[in-house]
Amino acid sequence: MPRFFFVLLALVFATMSACGGGDDPTPAPTAAPETAEAEPAPLPEPEPVPAFDGPAAEVTLTPVGNEMAYEQTSFTVQPGQTVSLTFENTADNPAMSHNVVILREGTDVNAFGQAAMSAADTDYIPQQMADQVIAHTAMSAPGETVTVEFTAPAAGTYTYVCTFPGHFMTMQGTMTVQATS
Repeated sequence: MPRFFFVLLALVFATMSACGGGDDPTPAPTAAPETAEAEPAPLPEPEPVPAFDGPAAEVTLTPVGNEMAYEQTSFTVQPGQTVSLTFENTADNPAMSHNVVILREGTDVNAFGQAAMSAADTDYIPQQMADQVIAHTAMSAPGETVTVEFTAPAAGTYTYVCTFPGHFMTMQGTMTVQATS
């Protein structure tokens, strides 16, 4: 046994000495330090909205059949106006659940949609990005109708999307907020 131990020890020693550096003084390359993915800069605080003295806006959106698209891809309201947004899910395919999520100006729609895919517990509204949402309907199954009421923000252009997984890429529209003369 001692002889086997010395042979093994000699082999280990020989192997380790063969792995030593040669005469090349160049240091071995090292991997670049990993950088954490930068958090997006926080969105600026929304502008104050003037009071609106007029009727509420009634807006109804529907999907294009069983496609991942809104039939109505834009609507216009006034700053400070109460908006009653109704989504009628007229699809009949069980896989076509939809919602309407209106995002603040400057929101990265792709990042929001990607984050929404793992937010099933909160109706596909990512809680870490909830500050980027102006308003949203509940998720609606085919045949269901959902409504949300909110106050229109300051003048600007706002994207709305469906956040059911994968839908945000094609199911988008624009809410324009502008004062009328």
